[in-house]
Amino acid sequence: MPDAPEPSMPEPSMPAPSAPGPDAVVLPPLNAPSRTQAAGGESQMTLMSPAGMEEGDETDWAVVVGVALVAEIGLLWAAACIALWRRRIALGRARSGTPEDWTG
Repeated sequence: MPDAPEPSMPEPSMPAPSAPGPDAVVLPPLNAPSRTQAAGGESQMTLMSPAGMEEGDETDWAVVVGVALVAEIGLLWAAACIALWRRRIALGRARSGTPEDWTG
């Protein structure tokens, strides 16, 4: 029905805008215009730097988890070897000493 008249709606009465005070917080508009446009017209707004946007630069998450897992296992193995080495030294000192040294 393109020929139908549009119903007129009464405009709500709103107070005239006033200048914000010195302590007022001014919010940006909800529909802020896009500032950067790519060559194809799409927005380039992102949280990443442009240097990190290339596809070949990203590291797969499985590689990162694998490296962390291998490093953790290596550190635990080293700690266990050091603990066993210290116990072996303490046992050797206890055997070579007098019976009084065996208590502690």
